[in-house]
Amino acid sequence: MTPGTHLRRRPFPTAVGAVLLLASSLLAVGGPAAAGPAPAPRPAAHWTFDEGAGTVAHDSSGNGHTGTLVGAGAGWGPGRIGPDSLAVTPQSSVDAPAGIIDTTRSFSVSAWVKLTSVAGYQTFVSVDGGNLSGFYLQLRADTGTFSFTVPTADSITSGGAVASAPWTPSTGVWYHLTGVDDLAAGQVELYVNGVLQAEVRVSGTWPATGDTAIGRGYYNRGQVDWVSGQIDDVQLFQQALTGNQVCGLGVGLDGSCAPTPATLDVNGAQPGPAVSPSLFGSFLEDINHSVEGGLYGELIQNRSLMAATTPDDWSAVTGGAGQASIALDPGHPLNSALTRSLRLSVGTVGAGSRVGIANDGFWGIPVHPSTTYTASFSAEASTRLTGPLTVSVEGTDGTVYATGTVRGLGTSWRQYSVRLTTARSAPDTSDARFVISTADPAFAGTSVWFDQVSLFPPTYQNQANGLRVDLMAKLAALHPAFLRFPGGNYLEGDTIATRFNWKDTVGPTDQRPGHLDDAWGYWSTDGMGLLEYLEMAEDLHAQPVLAIWAGYTLNGTVVPADQLGPYVQDAVDELQYATGPVTSYWGAQRAADGHPKPFPVSTVEIGNEDFFDASGSYNDRYTAFYDALHAAYPSLKFIATTPVTSRPYDLIDDHFYSPPAWFDANSHYYDSYPRTGPDVFVGEFAAQSGVPTPDISAALGDASWLAGLERNSDVVRMASYAPLLVDVNDVTWPTNMIGFNASTSYVSPTYYAQQLLAQRHGDRVLGVTTSAGAQLQTVATRDSRTGTVYLTVINPSPLAAPATVKLTGLGRLGRTATVTVLAGTSSADTNTITDPNHIHPVSSTVHGLGSSFHRDFAPYSMTVFTIPAG
Repeated sequence: MTPGTHLRRRPFPTAVGAVLLLASSLLAVGGPAAAGPAPAPRPAAHWTFDEGAGTVAHDSSGNGHTGTLVGAGAGWGPGRIGPDSLAVTPQSSVDAPAGIIDTTRSFSVSAWVKLTSVAGYQTFVSVDGGNLSGFYLQLRADTGTFSFTVPTADSITSGGAVASAPWTPSTGVWYHLTGVDDLAAGQVELYVNGVLQAEVRVSGTWPATGDTAIGRGYYNRGQVDWVSGQIDDVQLFQQALTGNQVCGLGVGLDGSCAPTPATLDVNGAQPGPAVSPSLFGSFLEDINHSVEGGLYGELIQNRSLMAATTPDDWSAVTGGAGQASIALDPGHPLNSALTRSLRLSVGTVGAGSRVGIANDGFWGIPVHPSTTYTASFSAEASTRLTGPLTVSVEGTDGTVYATGTVRGLGTSWRQYSVRLTTARSAPDTSDARFVISTADPAFAGTSVWFDQVSLFPPTYQNQANGLRVDLMAKLAALHPAFLRFPGGNYLEGDTIATRFNWKDTVGPTDQRPGHLDDAWGYWSTDGMGLLEYLEMAEDLHAQPVLAIWAGYTLNGTVVPADQLGPYVQDAVDELQYATGPVTSYWGAQRAADGHPKPFPVSTVEIGNEDFFDASGSYNDRYTAFYDALHAAYPSLKFIATTPVTSRPYDLIDDHFYSPPAWFDANSHYYDSYPRTGPDVFVGEFAAQSGVPTPDISAALGDASWLAGLERNSDVVRMASYAPLLVDVNDVTWPTNMIGFNASTSYVSPTYYAQQLLAQRHGDRVLGVTTSAGAQLQTVATRDSRTGTVYLTVINPSPLAAPATVKLTGLGRLGRTATVTVLAGTSSADTNTITDPNHIHPVSSTVHGLGSSFHRDFAPYSMTVFTIPAG
């Protein structure tokens, strides 16, 4: 997982070991225009490119905006509208005067284009700004699709809107593109051949006052994105065209701008591969406080006082005449692992006053009615004190929601524990903190040291040191076939010292020193350690996929081959801890930690994203770890993170992060993947749209991608989305499957998309032939035992997509089916922490199905048919 994307130059999602397949697309995509064609308004400029010779392109609008052919590659070719067109190659374009349109107002731009290459960024029409173009009507490299891109500021780091077609174009075909920036509606739109492809919300405008360019763009103060092909009939309008006006430009296949209805032929006589039983899984990384302060049940932040050299997240409590202060004390360790403690220095404790310490948790301590917490801490005092310490959960306004007491502080470390229960009348709130205090005057002038201060709410399956109930329930509802852990960048660490060192994460929690999660910017207590990850997989009934640290860190440090020995032994020991009998050294340690039964680890991944290792050392590092692990555990399966030649591997781990349009357009990515080599583990993927969780456009991109993986599950054996969880108060990575705060959580449209695909499929893929309506992505399967047919259809278009579904070669099917639809009303539609159920699947029963039926697939929708045998 690699952060750092921005508007135009998102890193292309390189898949190691795979060849990018840019699937061709039909001309007609999307649904029909609102009504019929309407006359287009008079353009601000119109270049017909019918000169056929010379270096001048005249403006036929009558406004005098004459363009000039620039560069040796600018010339003429056969026209799409009229006899001639502009022909351009890289380093050539047409430049026209500045000031034709005002980009701070609504505008539209249209052009016919025919490409000789579909590689790279190619911008057909733009207007220069100071740093970049005010807009780009273009082919994007990161999605491989036509797009209308509108930055919100004249900066390469600005945000903006990218409206993209959900399919890839072909060379040698004329397409008509129209981009609309509608400020009144607050959105940009892209039409292809008169049919609306996408509409995306945008805010912010700025004046691009430079030249109008045809055949190139402008980026980072340089001319870029040269076109290879032909451009014809370019028009600029100082208004937002309606769909009917776009259709009125005469661009429809039959003049109506209505697509040919799709035909989806599901053919049981052409079965595909068996569906991989391990295809749909989960990947957990501690990012966005997803584990520390999230899934891991601990509510106290910096409980071990090891996070910093100051008492971060702690404060002194003084009430009335009470006087006290706190400080971090490195000279008063709890033990050799936890070498810092919190010192409470008490001044006075007068009548009606109190002193103590408080922790605000992770953006609050959650309070719910009738909830019992388990509080514990270690403490010692400078003198023996018999008076009570009050342990409480309190509102920031002073309201006490739950309280208990402990007594008998001595002059040596001792652990204390108490249970706290809220009343039935308690509110649901996270506006609370955890407090340990005293009102006993005997504490005046003393010091009290605290360490390993802990507060747990009820945990999943009531496990000690357990996991958060609502988040685990949501993960369990996905029924993941596997769980990959303990992360990617989190596993590697920025340095060797901050890697996931599993031996420091087992044993009693107060013996775990913790480490800096420098990949994502916060401290991990390692309360969620190797054992807890393994137990989580066990609780989810998921196959554990264990990632092994392999001698490479995020800052580029590579352990030399002759120094790998101790780390290789650590990996061998790690497998023994997970799978060894209690008679083995590390198996006995696991048993002492509370889990005598070995875990069924059958697959390990050696490293993470080692294609970033510029030294090329992975081949040797993989060899060292493979040889030792294979010798000790001959039945293990191995995942490589980039191809190696020195030793075999069972799976290659491919990672993908890109806009939704890329996933829509590349649903067939693995169709041509070689079937002779190692299989594929798509260990990380996510369509990037929506913060902090995916919107419906991202969910449909993810669904299109997963449909493609399912169709190819003879080679793609496993897949997992990333990141899985995000605290909405710490959005380090923008798009994540499940959001939460201290009190509650919610699931995204992508969660539902994966859940629908994972739980509504058979064991054998069926062939689906799609004619026309190429925006629809499909996958069909059949349950060989029951005969039930499952058909999933994804429509990422903003318009309804009419289709005829034909069911052939499937024998007798029932005439009644269940139809489940996940849909939004706009591309940005989503769920939030305050509106968690805005988008959710809706199921209904349909009657009268036959071997052929019609369906209008809703805009921005995913539809799953469950059709039983007759």
